[in-house]
Amino acid sequence: MVKYQLFKNFDPRPRLISAVGFAVLVSLLLPPWLRLPTRILCIWNSGAYLFLALTWWKMLKANPEKTRRYARREYEGSLAIFMLMITAACASILAITFLLNYHHKGLLTIPVPLRVLLSAMTIIGSWLLLHTMFALQYARGYYQHNHDINNEEIVGGLGFPNEKDPDYCDFLYFSFVIGMTSQVSDVQTTLRYMRRLTLLHGVLSFFFNTIIVAMSINIIAALI
Repeated sequence: MVKYQLFKNFDPRPRLISAVGFAVLVSLLLPPWLRLPTRILCIWNSGAYLFLALTWWKMLKANPEKTRRYARREYEGSLAIFMLMITAACASILAITFLLNYHHKGLLTIPVPLRVLLSAMTIIGSWLLLHTMFALQYARGYYQHNHDINNEEIVGGLGFPNEKDPDYCDFLYFSFVIGMTSQVSDVQTTLRYMRRLTLLHGVLSFFFNTIIVAMSINIIAALI
């Protein structure tokens, strides 16, 4: 019953535990002859994609009222989980460097197309995870750093055009626009907390996208 309530309230812990458990299961099923970089990326992808699937499934089903309720009831340790996932997403990109290094030394035991596929899946999964986690943090900050003005308007640090009651898709839109352009679009940041979070997101996005371009060139070079 408690576990059901945690899932129902959009608590990140069950999703994280499920993803870690699935990743551990995958690690036990991998053949022993795989090199360490390949094993790390396989384990990371299995956990990351399950976490994304569970998170997006819940986010896309949430209307504005559920979004508000989920964000306000979110587990207090969500910030720690947020930082952990962002760090892991960035670290996974570094693992691709070791994979490519092993490739150039001729130490890998899997075909080149599979190496490219694994690297591409890691890049896409890490990119999606980075901006999904920021979207969750924007929603959490919006509803936990707000106040009423004359009991009429909720001010949560983000001003969505013609929308006073956003849902998770609105926060995903804001997050992924920053992720693709490293800047905001038509959504205004109106609180210091949100500006700081947006600044961090923009800087991370710039370096993350730069690394992705470099990685993509190396992956293409591996095919030549």
